[in-house]
Amino acid sequence: MKSLGSVLAFTRERNAALLKAYREQVHAAGFVRLNEIGEKIVNSPSPRFWVSEERAAVVVSAIMRGKPILKTMLPSKREMFEEIYRRVVDLKQQHPDWTLCQLVVTVINSPAPKFYMEASSALERLFKIRSGWYDNEKAAGARARSSFTSKTPRD
Repeated sequence: MKSLGSVLAFTRERNAALLKAYREQVHAAGFVRLNEIGEKIVNSPSPRFWVSEERAAVVVSAIMRGKPILKTMLPSKREMFEEIYRRVVDLKQQHPDWTLCQLVVTVINSPAPKFYMEASSALERLFKIRSGWYDNEKAAGARARSSFTSKTPRD
């Protein structure tokens, strides 16, 4: 599970893919209804699976060992990990000598059939993208880190 406040290494890439899907859906729609556009966005093909290699490897390994890890997940995440697992198993048949990490990296960096997130989450992220929230958060984090490291201890 990711920790509170953690930022994925591929946030900009995911945001760009979401924005592209949003623009395509708005362009294709005659009349824009946010709830309908949100559903269409999250069900649009995605350039990859939006999960870290480490997390995907942990979950796939747990599934292979028969651990009930999927039971506690939200339906969209469960569906994503089931698809990743299915693809890892298929790829393992083609490349039996590959490690689990090689299989997972190949799978999650391949196109995904959808974004595997709730429509409300996609719309919230799009609002943050369009308002510059991600850029402001990055700048605020950098300022906080630089002010923390530039302080000298008092005697």
